[in-house]
Amino acid sequence: MNQIEKDWLFVSDAHFTGRESGEMEAFLRFLDSEKERISHLVILGDLFEFLFGFKKIDPNEKTFPFIEYLPILKGLRDLSRQGIRIKYFEGNHDFFLLSFFSECFGMDVEVYPEKNEERLGEKKVWISHGDLSNPKLWRYRFFRRLIRNRWTYGLIELVGPKISRRVARWLSQRSYQKNHASMTPYPPPEFKAFAHQKFLEGFDIVILGHSHFPEEVEEQMNGRRYLYYNVGDWMEHRSFLRFTPPDRFKLETWKDE
Repeated sequence: MNQIEKDWLFVSDAHFTGRESGEMEAFLRFLDSEKERISHLVILGDLFEFLFGFKKIDPNEKTFPFIEYLPILKGLRDLSRQGIRIKYFEGNHDFFLLSFFSECFGMDVEVYPEKNEERLGEKKVWISHGDLSNPKLWRYRFFRRLIRNRWTYGLIELVGPKISRRVARWLSQRSYQKNHASMTPYPPPEFKAFAHQKFLEGFDIVILGHSHFPEEVEEQMNGRRYLYYNVGDWMEHRSFLRFTPPDRFKLETWKDE
């Protein structure tokens, strides 16, 4: 099987903190079980609860700010060394990663701060984390714009990892209480509306994360078939999306055997 025939895997929203070693070990077993079948691993953001591309940090030093993430980061490095291409879409818990993986771990990871367009088989595909899918959340959009700029990144770099992680943990807890603790048992409709708009713009398939709800929606327009997938989350559902060339997409759930 040559590389172009191998599968693509899409995963999202593991929110690893480093305190759940069993969950991280399960994720690494999942990657190990798939490494012979895949050519691409696409991470749709929020793999960790907080990840920032601090400059001049060494994973071999005890002062490395994400030392508890090392099993996952080294697992990704191993995949990269085996020739598997890794694409990382920043979510709302990971920032400024453009050179993080190459400088710290010497691995080639394609980092996308927001979104990207791919051609998978004959399909034009829109891919992003999904946190910008709801245009009504103008406060969040303003806050995101405020956070994601070189001035804020410089401030985070200045105050350092210890204080930054403490602030990030506080913001994360507030966000969870507001957006997830009282979550309805149904997927938010805004994601489907966002996908519909992308279909009108000419995309055949839309792939998102962020909602934590695995979801597959088919839409027919003018005799054409369009598909929206939400990868869901690894944290609770252990869901992922598989693309098998030339044209097969399938939402799956990993069961640790």
